[in-house]
Amino acid sequence: MMPVRLIVALAMAVAAFWATPAQAAKCPPPPNVIGQTYEQAYETLHNHFGYGVATVPDPVPPGSFVSSAETLSCIEFKITGVRVYLGGKVPDLTGMTLTAATAEAQKAGFGVTTGQPEATGEWKVAEQTPAPGGLLAYGQAVSLLLDGSTEVPYLIGRTVEEARQLAADRGLTLRGADDARDDQIVEDQNPPGGDELTIGDAIDVVLSVVSPVSPPVSPPVSPPVSPAASPDDSPSPSPPESPRPDESPAESPEAVPTAPPSGEETGSDLGVPPGLALVAVAAALLGLAGWKARGGRRAPDRDHDRRRAVRLVSRADPSPDVRIHESRGSRPAVRLHVVPDPGRQEIREGLS
Repeated sequence: MMPVRLIVALAMAVAAFWATPAQAAKCPPPPNVIGQTYEQAYETLHNHFGYGVATVPDPVPPGSFVSSAETLSCIEFKITGVRVYLGGKVPDLTGMTLTAATAEAQKAGFGVTTGQPEATGEWKVAEQTPAPGGLLAYGQAVSLLLDGSTEVPYLIGRTVEEARQLAADRGLTLRGADDARDDQIVEDQNPPGGDELTIGDAIDVVLSVVSPVSPPVSPPVSPPVSPAASPDDSPSPSPPESPRPDESPAESPEAVPTAPPSGEETGSDLGVPPGLALVAVAAALLGLAGWKARGGRRAPDRDHDRRRAVRLVSRADPSPDVRIHESRGSRPAVRLHVVPDPGRQEIREGLS
């Protein structure tokens, strides 16, 4: 029995050996091109050995490196094709928020993973694996370690609108300002400015008190009152009165021309020599000029606030009345008489 059983076991072992696919074991591994650029790996595999090259991904992204390679096909231990897995350099994601780091990694052909399920999109990348500049196959994920702490801004003295914006810039919210007006002032906060909170937490604030707004009340209608006269509205002084029709405009008095004495007045018919008559007339004119110099000069006007007036004043007739009388001596006697003429008037200007 033993030989029969042994023969059956050997037969089964041979059958299993021949049934097992041995084609894969017959194909050798491809040449080591890991770390080379795609252009360098293609030069080695295709141009030097004559292998067909397939890439993952396809098409090849610019600047790709070979992360791994495997034999795709072979005939009697001779390689005919190689599959090359490409990768690239990992970008520097540290300091970015999780949202920004995810977008940057996907742009480079990678995903991201984190072991912090409580993290939000505003948490920042503290560390990454692989390190910035390391090689990673396309489609694989960069492992991120996130930091959710942020500094609390100083809000006291700010309006609610400004406080909301400052808190949002740090990934925080306000608690106690849901129904507040934008112009209310933050009087207190907890925690104080400068402390740390986790992104997504809220800052408790105490706001200024808002007095209730009462409806507007219309003022009582009162009769219009004339405005009080201001100094600028005082009546201006009336212009000086115009001269009456019987008065002529003020003019400087002029000397009334003296009519030359006729022969009848000089008494030439009485036999008086003409030279003596001329002497008498000259003396009369000199006396008249002296009288005008003493009494006719007008005092200077120093009072500017008084008004001027024009009046008519009677004056004496400047024409002398010369009379010749005989004397007992050898010379004739001459007498000069000045007779006022009430019919003559002169215009004088003075202060009223």
